[in-house]
Amino acid sequence: MTKTEICNLALSLVSANTATDIDTDSTPQAEAVRRWFAPARDECLASHPWNFAMKRGFLTLTWTDFSGVALADAGASDEIRVTATAHGLSTGDRIHIQDVGGVPAANGTWRITVIDPDTFDLDGSVFSGAHISGAGEWILAPLHGWGYRHAIPSDCLRVVRVNGEDGNEEDSAPYAIEAGYILSDDIELELTYVYQHTTVTTWTQDFINAYAFLLASYIAPEIIKSTERGEQMRRQFEGIIGPQARRNDARAGKGRVLQPSYDSDMIRARRGQISTR
Repeated sequence: MTKTEICNLALSLVSANTATDIDTDSTPQAEAVRRWFAPARDECLASHPWNFAMKRGFLTLTWTDFSGVALADAGASDEIRVTATAHGLSTGDRIHIQDVGGVPAANGTWRITVIDPDTFDLDGSVFSGAHISGAGEWILAPLHGWGYRHAIPSDCLRVVRVNGEDGNEEDSAPYAIEAGYILSDDIELELTYVYQHTTVTTWTQDFINAYAFLLASYIAPEIIKSTERGEQMRRQFEGIIGPQARRNDARAGKGRVLQPSYDSDMIRARRGQISTR
């Protein structure tokens, strides 16, 4: 179906006049549809792991190399002072450092204290040795809870799996999503996600049906001045998407599996100490 045909489905659901060309018509109906077309599209795509809109990616971390002799004695504190031009860090940030030559004590994970825009100290470190020029690299880490953060692809609308086997979303490894990043304990991520699929001619009919109801829910208050009709269209959309949406956690991500405690009812039942009936 064409973009105009899809939009006319939504217009017909609210008993509005259809368009000849949704991109060029100057009618109020066409203008309303143009305003809501992309927001409704992205919402509908993100509402469910549609097979036609699935994509795979491989995410690796981008480390920053040390330049020259970058690690030195901070002076009175004997901590390790790092020179990294325009580092962009703040006091209290957490970083990983690896592959440092000559100052092996710098390798690891550190909270930092910023001295100026080009230098910072590794909190609690003790300097020893002599840095081998250019040896080593660093990267910003999550403040707590997770080991690494990976930038989400710009076309990603919904993360489906992280380092998981093909199948359901439950196959994913633990992760969390915050501020445009995927937080994970894995240094490399195999990512499966729903992407911003904008080629309407390859949309599936089940997606088009759901999308028409969602788009109609947004345009109804503008075109026919009926909030009630808009709410009705929203309920129709949720009736299609709801069973899948209810299985998704309200938070983006998948938590770590918590092992039962040694004296939990589950473990005691396995040992025959309590009845499971």
